[in-house]
Amino acid sequence: MDTKNMNKPTEQQIQEVLAGIATSEDAQIVVKWFATDEGAAYLSKSVDRDAEQIKLGYEELYVNHDIPSEEMFACIFRNIRRKRIRRIAFRVAAVIIPFIVLMGLFIQVDTRVDLFGDSGYEEIYVPKGERLQMMFQDGTRAYINSDSHLRYPKKFALSSRKVYLEGEAYFVVSKNSHRPFIVNLNGPAVHVLGTSFGVQAYPENKDITVCLDEGHVNLTLSSEKKYPMKPGEKLVYDKESERCTITRSTDIHLSSLWKKNVIAFKDAPLSEVIKVLNRWYDVDFKIEDEAAWDVYFTLTSENTLLEKVLQDLEKISPLRFEYKEVEKEVIVMGKGEELRSKR
Repeated sequence: MDTKNMNKPTEQQIQEVLAGIATSEDAQIVVKWFATDEGAAYLSKSVDRDAEQIKLGYEELYVNHDIPSEEMFACIFRNIRRKRIRRIAFRVAAVIIPFIVLMGLFIQVDTRVDLFGDSGYEEIYVPKGERLQMMFQDGTRAYINSDSHLRYPKKFALSSRKVYLEGEAYFVVSKNSHRPFIVNLNGPAVHVLGTSFGVQAYPENKDITVCLDEGHVNLTLSSEKKYPMKPGEKLVYDKESERCTITRSTDIHLSSLWKKNVIAFKDAPLSEVIKVLNRWYDVDFKIEDEAAWDVYFTLTSENTLLEKVLQDLEKISPLRFEYKEVEKEVIVMGKGEELRSKR
């Protein structure tokens, strides 16, 4: 986000927002700043400082007489550390910045960091025909595609930032070497320190796909085997055979254009096109000519009106797409003998 024309809020405004006592006007100012690179870095450093303070504790323990036993010493230390944790817990940044955009609505979520990571999870489901963008406390952005579930902790633990994904999402992860960001994919998991990457892991698909734009990630299997990736690489994991293939691609950016509301296909069979359009528009397809399954598509369309996308598909193929709005169904048929001649 461009920060040149955005004034930094005062330290008092920032601290009041983090403490949950700010006015709504100040909260909006600070939240917008948190969405900038500078603001995200501030949040990350703030939580790091608090984490270091929690690790400390012995230097505060001063007793002017002998302690009868190691057990009593440990008990005293635990009490001091518990008080320190409670004090810091009210100061750490929110897990979710109140900046979630869904279908043009402004939704506020305000929770606190969990120092032990055991307070349960929230789940977001993005239905077909919708997409969602959300931002976490550390500045990490998540773009969630249609028909996807994302589970995240009500309160992040200090040691890691773990979320669970079923579906498709694109993450721009804020770098933090002390707390890796982990995307669990129902077995395999993507381990990240700071990077930009896309993941497609729909339960009904036989493959999990990871596309890396920037930084470095590891796909870690339940067997602990790791597959490191470099920018510009695409990883495909076959869930049945448990085999991974990593390839380099010059057009890897096409896989993440959906977060900009752009539909893109490259040599995609009709079955893949139907699957994507079903999620985007929540419409069913009826194929009237079996030969249509042999047609492949290469298309990039910035117009997300279904009727316009179907027109674009017609222009580059021997098929016709008839949309029945009431039934929410698309009839796919051949253009006379043109389809037969393509076989």
